[in-house]
Amino acid sequence: MKILHYTILVSCLSICMPVLAENQYLQQQLEPILIGESHSIEREHIHSPDMTVATYKANGFERVWNDTKYAKQALKLIAQSELEGLSPNDYHFDTLMALANEIDKRGAEAVEAQFDVLMTDAVTTYAKHLIRGKINPKQLTATWNYGQFDVSPDAAAASLLKHVKSKSLDKGLENLKPVLPHYKRLKDALVFYRELDATGELPAITLQNNILKPGQSDAAVPLLRQKLKRLNYFQGSGSDDTDYDNELVAAVKNFQNAHQVTDDGVIGNATLKLLNKDYSEYIDDILVNLERIRWVDNTLTERFLVVNIAGFKLFLFEDNKLKWQTNVVVGRNYTKTPIFKGQMSYIVMNPTWTVPRSISGGIIKKMKENPNYLNEKDFVVVDSRRNPVDSESIDWANASRKNFPYWFVQQPSENNSLGQIKFMFPNKYSIYLHDTPAKTLFQQDQRAFSHGCVRVDDPFTLAEKILETSDNWSRSDIDDAIAAKETTKISLSKPLDVLLMYWTVAGDDESLQFYTDVYNRDGALLKALTTPLANNTI
Repeated sequence: MKILHYTILVSCLSICMPVLAENQYLQQQLEPILIGESHSIEREHIHSPDMTVATYKANGFERVWNDTKYAKQALKLIAQSELEGLSPNDYHFDTLMALANEIDKRGAEAVEAQFDVLMTDAVTTYAKHLIRGKINPKQLTATWNYGQFDVSPDAAAASLLKHVKSKSLDKGLENLKPVLPHYKRLKDALVFYRELDATGELPAITLQNNILKPGQSDAAVPLLRQKLKRLNYFQGSGSDDTDYDNELVAAVKNFQNAHQVTDDGVIGNATLKLLNKDYSEYIDDILVNLERIRWVDNTLTERFLVVNIAGFKLFLFEDNKLKWQTNVVVGRNYTKTPIFKGQMSYIVMNPTWTVPRSISGGIIKKMKENPNYLNEKDFVVVDSRRNPVDSESIDWANASRKNFPYWFVQQPSENNSLGQIKFMFPNKYSIYLHDTPAKTLFQQDQRAFSHGCVRVDDPFTLAEKILETSDNWSRSDIDDAIAAKETTKISLSKPLDVLLMYWTVAGDDESLQFYTDVYNRDGALLKALTTPLANNTI
């Protein structure tokens, strides 16, 4: 069977690729790829064989890079992949440079053919990574349901040949890069921290009393001033003065704010650790988050909502511009909020809350301690058909989560655990956005407190922003519906994409924010991203 299959392929080759003097060397490189016998040239793995073969098929199996001068310009574009947080050598850069030099010296047709095929594979693979990322996120995150952007080999081939012919490959690649403003901000930061890294690290700061408060003095203050100046948080002049003065305190507060530490100007263990963070660590943080943006950018619609789980933030975007944001509370480390994409289809005012079985034991325990707990917290007991059950008829002393056949339902009120409004995007994880009576949690720097759902700091303004565009609900309409204390469902005229993301670095045109890797997800992605493409199993 294998012999027959090979014979058919060779016959196809004899028809598709006639041996001509001008392309026989090219044919020698392409034949093993086309029949699946080998996907390597000069020990370089062909990463996108389908696109590479499609390109030569569309080009009549002739060389694509006949214009050697333009080929060298294209090589510079491959080198610039480093600016995107990608590795040029994932696109054969060193090998292509060596082959280009060899062609300059002796112009051997066999070498030209090798260069041609590797260059085609390099550009198509780089383009694919710009569109959808280098790493398949489904291999890293089990809950990932974002559809990867589909790259058609024939369409990719036609696009490449068009840009090579018109010498517009730079524009073609630029158009594939993410348009979310956050992406450009991270790219600029990558250049900044790489330049800092090239200058070398400053010594670590050590404090005499392990803490430094405004108005105090310390021998480490000049080094502190120098570090903050390098990081662009301090704009004053360098000085050997050891006083921790107001100007420097203001710079430390800005630094703390950008790193999600209480911005009180007091340098304790947390702030000191961040001040001594290596530039290379910042670079790694940025690399993984550039990749996370590439995963989703081509799936974005005109209007969408992003929950940044790592940053405890919610962002509402319109036309790729940030329209509004607020703080959120997300799942604890052992009840992680999953990463997935959904569509918000309706909003519920004055919702009820059916307590999940997994946490009903807590309410049973409360009832044993306080028989009036259900009344105080506006709970009723119902059976599996939602019929009311008299709570006084229940043997609470012997009840447990395992033997309790009923459900607890909390009625609409300010005490309701969902607050007075919830935002529904149906999903298999039963995750949604909602209000909460526990407002003090939003004042914490780290806000991973929930059982998985996302609590919103300012849910009524969020409802106003969502409903005002096409559903004609004003803030007063929302307030009136809440005041009525009746459960009301509002279906959105147009579903809103909700992206639950995990960005440990985020920012806009003016500032960059660094967040703690609360779910410890950066390490696995960084390892995969920095592993050479030929050796990567993800």
